[in-house]
Amino acid sequence: MKSAWLVMGVSVLLTSCATLEPEECKTADWTKLGYADAMDGSSMRLGDYGKDCAKAGVTPDQNAYMTGYNSGAKAFCTYDRGVEVGEKGKYVSDICSKPGLAEDFNRGLAKGKKLNEKQKEISRKEDERSKIEQKLSDIKAGKLQSSAQEVDLMHREKGLVEKEIEALKREKESISL
Repeated sequence: MKSAWLVMGVSVLLTSCATLEPEECKTADWTKLGYADAMDGSSMRLGDYGKDCAKAGVTPDQNAYMTGYNSGAKAFCTYDRGVEVGEKGKYVSDICSKPGLAEDFNRGLAKGKKLNEKQKEISRKEDERSKIEQKLSDIKAGKLQSSAQEVDLMHREKGLVEKEIEALKREKESISL
């Protein structure tokens, strides 16, 4: 869970601090820059670039940027990209909210989110299994005291957790289809 929040935080941070150096403003290919911003799943950064480039006396080419951004949005806002974004738990701006872009992307995003949640469940169960295995290892090494009944119960619990993991993996696989 912490890693998902970290990824989202870094994405927001990176999205919010788009900057260009004065020399970059003078040589910028505004179409490519717009396309790249869209392919990152970012909101339009033209306003930020305008502030940066004003220092260099350069005005961004809004038409070229928008042409690139709109082209990038069409390439980014696909079903497959939605699955990818959702599965990784990434944050995406509202780039794909426009009619004609939203439908496929959002279907993919919903599927990706389901896959992400299922993977989190699998990871929690794998952590649970690891804790049981560690206890069993500590008992075997004499670091912990436990009765034979308790050890038997831990082995059974581990077996049940392993079955749950396999069931969750099958569920995840059925979502992937």
